Amino acid sequence: MIVPMKKVTLLALLSERESALSALRDLGIMQIELSSRVSETTSSLNDELNRITRICTMLEQLAAEKKLPASGICDVAGAEKIVERAAEISDRRHLLESEIVDLRRRIDALAIWGDFDRELLDKLNASGVNVTLCLGSSREFVQASAPDGVQCYEIARNRGKIAFAVVSTGIVDEEGLPVVKLSEDDDPRKLTKLLKLKEKEFFRLENELIELAGKRRSVAALIDELTGVWEFSRVSDSLDGHGEIVVLSGFVPVPEVDKLRAAATENGWGLLIRDPSDEEDVPVLIKDNRFTRIIKPLFDFLGIVPGYREIDISGAVLIFFTIFYAIIIGDAGYGILFGIGSLLGLCAAKKVPKLYSPMRLLLVLSIAATVWGALCGSWFGMATIPGTDRPFPALECFRDFAASSAKQANVQFFCFVLAVIQLSAGRIWRVFRERNWRSAGQHLGWMLIIWGNFFLTVRLIVYPGEFPKFMYILYGIGLVLVMVCGVNWKQASDVFQFPFDIIGSFTDVLSYIRLFAVGLAGACIAASFNGMAFDICKVSAWLLPAGILVVLAGHALNIALALLSVLVHAVRLNTLEFSNHTGLSWSGQSFNPFRSNKKEE
Repeated sequence: MIVPMKKVTLLALLSERESALSALRDLGIMQIELSSRVSETTSSLNDELNRITRICTMLEQLAAEKKLPASGICDVAGAEKIVERAAEISDRRHLLESEIVDLRRRIDALAIWGDFDRELLDKLNASGVNVTLCLGSSREFVQASAPDGVQCYEIARNRGKIAFAVVSTGIVDEEGLPVVKLSEDDDPRKLTKLLKLKEKEFFRLENELIELAGKRRSVAALIDELTGVWEFSRVSDSLDGHGEIVVLSGFVPVPEVDKLRAAATENGWGLLIRDPSDEEDVPVLIKDNRFTRIIKPLFDFLGIVPGYREIDISGAVLIFFTIFYAIIIGDAGYGILFGIGSLLGLCAAKKVPKLYSPMRLLLVLSIAATVWGALCGSWFGMATIPGTDRPFPALECFRDFAASSAKQANVQFFCFVLAVIQLSAGRIWRVFRERNWRSAGQHLGWMLIIWGNFFLTVRLIVYPGEFPKFMYILYGIGLVLVMVCGVNWKQASDVFQFPFDIIGSFTDVLSYIRLFAVGLAGACIAASFNGMAFDICKVSAWLLPAGILVVLAGHALNIALALLSVLVHAVRLNTLEFSNHTGLSWSGQSFNPFRSNKKEE
C-alpha cells in the first residue's frame, strides 16, 4: 500500500536553525525539498566525500580480489589517516606502474645489443677506439666493413635486421651508416637494477595497501559520518530566510504527522500542513506486509517505484512473477538446486543480513519451480526414471511439453488464462482507483476486448475451431464502451491511435505464449544434452567422465539461459504488459527522510 503524504512547511527562528535541523534529523520522518543553492561548505564536503568514497571503493575491490576479511575494529578517528595513506600509496603505485612499463620498454629495446657494459663502451670511445653501434640490412653491414682500418662485428639478428658494431681507431664516417644513438641513460645493467628497485617498492606498497584494505570498515564508518554532515549542510542550504524566520518545506507520511506536530509544539516551530498538489513530485513510501515484502528485492534490483498517484501492485506481481518463474524454469530438479542454494543463503544471512530478503524470495520461487516441474514430470530434463521406461509421477495433462500436441495445448491454454486474468485485474484496479463513469466504461470495455482476444487466440493457436458467438458480443460491447468513454473524437491523435491500441491489446494477450515457448526450449535443451551424454556413455564405459562433463556443462548453460529468460520475459510481462493495463508508469521516487545515519542503523 502506498502511504498518503502531506506537504509540510516548517517555520523556525533564525537563531535556532541548527537546533531545529538537529531535532528534525533526530525525528527522521520528513523528506526535505532541497533547493538548487549549494554553499561552499556543502560543495567542499561533497568533494571530500567523493574522494574518500573512491578510496573506499579501491580498498573494497582489493579486499575482494585478495579475499581479505574485514577487521572487527571500527576506528573512525583513525580512518582519515588510513584514507590519506591509501591515497598516497595509490598515487605512488600509479606512477611506479608507468615508470616500470617505461623501464621494461627501454630494456627490451636494448636487448638486441646483449648485456653490454656501458661504462666500458664510453671508456673505449674516450681512449680513441671508436665503437659505433648500427642496426641495418646485410648490404649495409657489408658496406660498413669496406673502409680500411674498420672492423664490423655482428651482434645479433632480428626480423631481417643485423645489429652490429663498427670498430675503428680512427674517425668513422657515419654518413650512410644505420647508426643507433644511445642516450646517457641507456645502460642495460643500470636500467635492470633500477627496474628491480621499482618493482620491490611497488610490491612493498601493495602489501601495505592490502593491510589498509583490512581496515576498510573504519573508512566505511567515516563515509557514513561524513554523509550525515553533508546531508545536514545540504538541508541547511535549503532553508529560506525571511528576516528572523527560516522556512523549510518537505513531505511527511500521514501516520507521522501527529509526531511532527508534537515535536513542533515542543520546539516552538510553526507548521503549515496541506495535501500535495497534482503538480508536485511526491515521494513514495510503500507499506509492506509479510506477503508483499517478499517481492521487494525484485523491485530494488530493477530500481522501479510506482508513482505516488498510482497503485501498489506488489501482491499481484509476487503471485504472477512466481508462476511465470516456475513455468520458465520448468524443472523440479532445477527447483531443488535453487532451493538448496536459497537455504544456504538464509543460513549465511545470519552473518550477512542483506542476504535475507533475496534468499527468501529465491526460496519461494524455488518451491514454485519444483512444484511445476513435478507436475510436468520433468527432473533435470528427464521425463522417465533413468534405467527404466517408467515416467516420473506427474499430472497427465502437464507431463513432458514435447510429448504430444494435445499436452502442449494444455500449457498454452494455461498461459493465456494467466494473460486474461492478469490484464483484466489491471483494468478492474483502474476502475476502482479512478472512480468515474467514463473511466469505468473505458476500462470495462478494454477488459471485454481482452476477453475477446483470449478466445480469439485460443481458437487460432491452442484449440483450432469455430469462433464462439459470444466472442463477437464481447468485442462489440467492448468496442462501443471504449469508443464512447475512452476516445476523444475531437483529438486527432486519439482517433488515429485507437486502431493501434486494439492491435496492441491483442499482442499483449499473445505475448504470454512466450512463457510456454521459453519453458519448452529449456526442456528440449536439457533433454538434448542428456541424450548426448547417454550416447557418449553407450560407446564405452571409459567415456563416462566425458558424459558427466557434457551433462554438467549442458545443464549449467540451460540454467543460465533460464535465469536470463526470467529477467527478460517474466519481468517484462509484469512491468510492461500488466503495468500498461494497470496504468503504472513506474515514475516514482522512494521516500528518503532527513534522518541520522546512526538512527537508521
